[in-house]
Amino acid sequence: MKHFAIIELENNEAPMVGVIQNIPNSPQGVQSFKERFQEAVGCHFDAADFNHDEIPDLFAGSPFEDVGIEIDGLNYTVRIIETWFY
Repeated sequence: MKHFAIIELENNEAPMVGVIQNIPNSPQGVQSFKERFQEAVGCHFDAADFNHDEIPDLFAGSPFEDVGIEIDGLNYTVRIIETWFY
């Protein structure tokens, strides 16, 4: 299982989008992440309709991935960072 923190880059006031926990390396896990990512980003930006870059393979070994977000013609970037809970 992996856990991922999502932060909005270039936002110094409230960058934390959220943490998505318990994602297994399986098709169902990837689908769960994508659904929860949509919900977290939508809530953070208070937007029901937005576009984003393709979610990269989160199990490829990179410590973080950046994803572009487009809302009403404005562009933002969020960073997905693998995190741990002890």
